[in-house]
Amino acid sequence: MQDDYANRHNMFLTVLKLLESPEYLGTWKNQKPLPFTARAAQLGPMVNALTDLIAAQQLATTGYAETKAREEAELENIAYDISQTLVDWYEENGRDGDAAHIDLSLSSWQDLRDSELIAKARVLHQKLTEALDTDATALAEYDLTAADATQLDKELGDFEKITADPSLAISKRRSLTVTLRPKFREVSQLLKKMDRLVPRFRKTEAGTAFANAWSAARIIRDLGGSAPQPTPPTT
Repeated sequence: MQDDYANRHNMFLTVLKLLESPEYLGTWKNQKPLPFTARAAQLGPMVNALTDLIAAQQLATTGYAETKAREEAELENIAYDISQTLVDWYEENGRDGDAAHIDLSLSSWQDLRDSELIAKARVLHQKLTEALDTDATALAEYDLTAADATQLDKELGDFEKITADPSLAISKRRSLTVTLRPKFREVSQLLKKMDRLVPRFRKTEAGTAFANAWSAARIIRDLGGSAPQPTPPTT
């Protein structure tokens, strides 16, 4: 979510917390001007629905990133495990040239770019398959079987699939962003209507305190990425 949206959403939540505060609840709720109470009742569900949309938008991005990271780690780990065992078998049989193609440390597997990781994992799968075709019995003593080739192929396929189509997450995020704009506008318009009525509460000391707190809550603050966010209301 863009910083501007995040800052405005934070302001919405701050206003809701103010309205829920026992300190001010008796000052405005069911007090004249009564339309303020009616609009406050509309505000909560609108902001809560907006909060759900924002969470879905963020999940569209973070969910993809987390899934990609998990699939990448799974491929790297199985590739490292199989390659090191196969390297040992190659070297024991005087096939240092074959070993050199796949002899990578775990950190080296992890440092490969997506396309490089896929390419290297394909080489490993090809070499393992060829070795199993000709020396399955000998490899079984190293605990390398067709099941390892199948598992490696699966992890490779899973990683290829998610790296090949990040547009799905991007498209979903963009769609949700388009949905967010009118929702933000609706909440902002409702708050402006409530702003018009707030000065009427200044007839009493308690009402003046509420009006001052309302004005402070309505400020859109630039919180940046590290500032704490208000806890969304429960009602």
